[in-house]
Amino acid sequence: MNPKLIAIYFPQFHDIPENDEWWGKNFTDWELVKKSRPLFDGHYQPRIPRDGYYNPCEKDVLKKQAVLAEQYNVFGFMFYHYWFDGKLILEKPAETFLRSKDIDMPFCFSWANASWTRQWTGNNEILLKQNHIPDENLWEKHFSYLLPFFKDSRYMKKDNKPIFAIYAPNLLKETERMFALWNKMAKENGMEGIYFIAMKNYDFANPSFLNSFDALMNFQPRQANVSAKNPHKQKLMSLSYFRLLPERMQNFLAGIRLKFKSISKIDTPQIWQHILKFAYQSEYPQYKLDLYESAFFDWDNTARYGKRATIYTEQSLEEKRAFLESLYQKATENNSEYIFFNAWNEWSESAYLEPDEKKDFAHLEIIKEIFDKK
Repeated sequence: MNPKLIAIYFPQFHDIPENDEWWGKNFTDWELVKKSRPLFDGHYQPRIPRDGYYNPCEKDVLKKQAVLAEQYNVFGFMFYHYWFDGKLILEKPAETFLRSKDIDMPFCFSWANASWTRQWTGNNEILLKQNHIPDENLWEKHFSYLLPFFKDSRYMKKDNKPIFAIYAPNLLKETERMFALWNKMAKENGMEGIYFIAMKNYDFANPSFLNSFDALMNFQPRQANVSAKNPHKQKLMSLSYFRLLPERMQNFLAGIRLKFKSISKIDTPQIWQHILKFAYQSEYPQYKLDLYESAFFDWDNTARYGKRATIYTEQSLEEKRAFLESLYQKATENNSEYIFFNAWNEWSESAYLEPDEKKDFAHLEIIKEIFDKK
């Protein structure tokens, strides 16, 4: 089986009333990207899109992106999906995509299910709380919203089960009961259930919730950077028991850390060596999970955090090609259908495949070369 590349799609590039209230009129992540400045000699900031700043709510924009992705062997997009106990936010790009039947591109969702805060400003204020209320009426409402997407012929499915990833799976409450309801509703609508993927950003102190999932994806570079198996890990962020604290307390402690944080430079080759060493090795063998890996080329959140940024060292195109080729070979050996990529367009974290003014189409050319396996 030749692995396919799924690129994660970030929709935070159109203004919404909530961001107008919290950050100022017409705020989008583009404002952060435009204002970013280099922090040292040779630091690649700001990142400027080759084809300009766009609004992903526009059909022509989405169609152009899908055509470009297909030309370079990106198989599909995984849209971040935001749902806060009944409240939708940043939903317009995916809804536009759904209505635009002439965009011939597979897609799926990752539920970005954590609370929104002012953390990247050094302030732990919660702007939009994710409570995960264990209420069947809310679960049914959520599923009903997702159903038209799931039933779309372009939506990615595995064994007739829509693929649905969850960014912070440990935050869910009564996971087994919720998933049982969703599987029941999916079967009532002609599907075999839902294919749930747990995204692993860090080690799970209590992984029992994984019993309800079908698969686990190591989300890079964060997972490798804080893994207990990585001798070069960021130690504070790797403490698994930290994740057992209430989310409000986690945000409070993270806010304190940010107030005293300076630039963190992460050695990218060390991260990739860790990824490749442990790729497709189950850390939770007690659960029968399909395993997926993810990849990245660059990661630098200067646009958001300024002088408190975390910056992964820049690699040559040859090094990037070699790392990704090695992961591709491991995926092939392990008969893994997908490799996920962080990201198609996370510009405020310098994680994108879209062409920019400096590298042009170089990253996409690497994707085209590696994933052109007939």
